[in-house]
Amino acid sequence: EQVEVGWVRIYEDVKYEVVQAHQTQDDWTPTATLNVLWKVYVDPTVEVIPVWVQPTGAHDAYNIGDKVHFPTITDPVYESVINANVWSPTTYPQGWQLV
Repeated sequence: EQVEVGWVRIYEDVKYEVVQAHQTQDDWTPTATLNVLWKVYVDPTVEVIPVWVQPTGAHDAYNIGDKVHFPTITDPVYESVINANVWSPTTYPQGWQLV
């Protein structure tokens, strides 16, 4: 099948979205070409809150309004109240607000 960017398909009960248009073939499964041809589909109507990870620079620092679980997925959610936030909620609590 010829698939286009943005199309969604189900493979092994998981939804995947096409990130590069291509002709499907048996060995180009979503799991074998993850983040090359496919990515796991994230429903834009559902808010997904990730677990906090230490930013490595300005390109992945948290900004005002970004929400994270800290320190694990089962722990509370914090929202960044500053831009370029590279500190954890325990290292610089002034940069975060408990949601």
